[in-house]
Amino acid sequence: MSGLLFENVTVRFGSTAAVDDVTLTVPDGEVLGLVGESGSGKSTLARAAVGLVPVQGGRIVLDGEPIDVRHGRRPLQMVFQDPYSSLDPRMTIGASIAEILPRHLKRAARADEVARLLELVHLDPARAEAYPLQLSGGQRQRVAIARALAGRPEVLIADEITSALDVSIQGSILNLVRELQAELGLSMLFISHNLAVVRYVASRVAVMHRGRIVEEGPALDVLADPQDPYTRELLAAIPGRIPTSTDNQRSTP
Repeated sequence: MSGLLFENVTVRFGSTAAVDDVTLTVPDGEVLGLVGESGSGKSTLARAAVGLVPVQGGRIVLDGEPIDVRHGRRPLQMVFQDPYSSLDPRMTIGASIAEILPRHLKRAARADEVARLLELVHLDPARAEAYPLQLSGGQRQRVAIARALAGRPEVLIADEITSALDVSIQGSILNLVRELQAELGLSMLFISHNLAVVRYVASRVAVMHRGRIVEEGPALDVLADPQDPYTRELLAAIPGRIPTSTDNQRSTP
């Protein structure tokens, strides 16, 4: 199967296995939601994919091949939880995005591409000269997404990208994720502690607990008929009801 494959991946910190023999696939052109409480290992798995933490066992491959980061190309790009800390406060947002673009692009082409990416995330291209401090949290997260897309990734990893934002703007970022996935056909690993949020953006869901995947499958199946007690606990913790497929077409959680 094409896509991003974690095959028996183990990540240890000392004697503790933060990720324990995990096998998981992010299918090509789909969004896989990875859900679990804080400390479950989901962010560690994401960081292992982009090379930020070493893997002690197993392998991570893309379309059947080892991930190649030669010549500065990174086929996996990650959007982090805190949009402010992921952007250099000394750089304009246009410069931050341009930094990730292919080096062969000339100056005019780079400016055009920065403008296109800002429009793609629904920001005025004129804001390219603004600094992160001049933007709201939601706007900074849109810039972080545009910056990740500038790398032309084959897989986008989104790690709790709404949890640091005000509730009032979380929905707009989730809508943007859905829109970009539909428009660009993105393959995405979407990480959250909130099953309702994951259900809104993901076609498949994997549940992680104490470093292991305890349940995985189509989102509707997992939410309608959870098989693992931990999944049932996560569902029980959600206030109100789980959005249905019809709800997904008209509202955010």
